[in-house]
Amino acid sequence: MEVHHHPHVEKKNFKEYFLEFIMIFLAVTLGFFAEGIRENITDSAKEKEYILSMMQDLRDDTRSISNTINTLTATSKDLDTMLSELKSNAPNVTVLNNIISSHFWLYTGFSYNNRTVQQLKNAGNFRLLKNEAVADSILQYDNYINNIILAQWNDLKNTMYAYKDVEAKVISYQQLSKIKSGHYTFNDSVFVSNDINSLITNDRQTLALYYNKLFIHASLMHLFISNLSNAKTSSIRLKNFIAKQYNLENE
Repeated sequence: MEVHHHPHVEKKNFKEYFLEFIMIFLAVTLGFFAEGIRENITDSAKEKEYILSMMQDLRDDTRSISNTINTLTATSKDLDTMLSELKSNAPNVTVLNNIISSHFWLYTGFSYNNRTVQQLKNAGNFRLLKNEAVADSILQYDNYINNIILAQWNDLKNTMYAYKDVEAKVISYQQLSKIKSGHYTFNDSVFVSNDINSLITNDRQTLALYYNKLFIHASLMHLFISNLSNAKTSSIRLKNFIAKQYNLENE
């Protein structure tokens, strides 16, 4: 019979096992750190991208708010003139018609540039903003615009619709002057020139209701312009704060 001899396997000593363990541990640890470094680099790049985008949004906001303030300030003065005329026993209908012709529909839309904030919210990427003070300031600004400015903007449009409903019972739109303006989405032929200037009604109750509705609208507009000024200041302050925190050039 042949005798089969099993090959002799040399057993590893403790030091060899320990060395293998150290090598594996170092390989895993270095891989972990490398992945962490890669993620940090990626996150930092995304953070900078969001910050630059937010800066642009704030610049756009500042311009949009400034334009809205200028437009509404001019309109507010005309509304005050209308209220003054309606107070008199014999309002100057020509003055009323000219103002209404210029400001028939006042609001084409207030634009809030919130694209970056929405991206940060929807993707859960606020965590990428390592500067917590900046993240908190952005959220505070966003809350102010949404809860104060946009809410009042909608209220302002609703009060416009409310006084227009009564105005249609007081003012003859056939007597309005033609106005060539980009503010209108309908044809200018709606306004027909007419030398006759008179009210549809002289009913004091209807005129008083028109005055009241217009007064509410004008008062809300004054408040809205004031809050817009605060929003503009907040936008500029936030832009300056972000630029300082991230060492960016500020325009």
